[in-house]
Amino acid sequence: MTDETPVQPELEPEEGTKEKGILLLFRFVLVPLIVVGVVVFVIVLFGNIALKEKSVRDYLYDIRSGSKSERWQAAYHLSNLLANPKKNYEDEARKNLPEILEIYKRARGTDPEIRRYLALALGRLKDSRALPALQDSINDEDSQTVIWSIWALGAIGDRTAVPALIDKMESQDEAFRVMSAYALGVIGDEKAIPSLQAHLDDSSAEVSWNSAIALARMNNASGAGILMKMLDRDYLAGFPNMSESSKQELLVNAIKASDRLNDPGLNDLIVKLSKSDPNLTVRDTAIKALQ
Repeated sequence: MTDETPVQPELEPEEGTKEKGILLLFRFVLVPLIVVGVVVFVIVLFGNIALKEKSVRDYLYDIRSGSKSERWQAAYHLSNLLANPKKNYEDEARKNLPEILEIYKRARGTDPEIRRYLALALGRLKDSRALPALQDSINDEDSQTVIWSIWALGAIGDRTAVPALIDKMESQDEAFRVMSAYALGVIGDEKAIPSLQAHLDDSSAEVSWNSAIALARMNNASGAGILMKMLDRDYLAGFPNMSESSKQELLVNAIKASDRLNDPGLNDLIVKLSKSDPNLTVRDTAIKALQ
């Protein structure tokens, strides 16, 4: 006998062992992979459906048939859709304008949030067919709807809205006067000049500022004195509750309006801002105005 361990002969697999191996491979490797593949496919499929941007028709359907929160959110998203310059949904929205106007009118007194966002959407469409509905809604019960309807009339830019906006300049509501002055400046009809001049000394500084800017847009220098104040950081320091971002916006708008008038006093202030204002956006706007 030897101490060597005898070499064991190679055994041939029993019949059916290969088939069992394939079955195990299929059960424990291939099946899970197939399941994972199906799951991934479903996730991608429904993910793409969820991420697919809705059309104007989709949002109108949601406004008509969704829950209360879904309806106003759909109106909000529709207004944002039309605000995106990279998208081109205006043509589709104009084709559906009669339905938008119908929803807008029916929402009066029941769904103020829908009215607000659809007023924005109508302004962004800039379609004069919306004028009657918007002019009617500047007397709406909801103050926010009134404000955005006034804005929309300015955005559309049709001069037929000017008389109604001039009337709104006499409102007791400061916000209505502010937005009306802004809208009149955007439209640029000289018929509004007397009303805007009358509000240069309005009890509200914001009404006064917007009136001066509106006049400058019409190349009218009546508000130059107000614009000089608006370009003065020391003057703006007298409004401690105004945020820096609001001051920046005010200065930028005042610079752009003053640039139209080519007034020596205003130009000197713009030069000063271009050199020393602490806000880079204000300085850049002033530099561009001087160029």
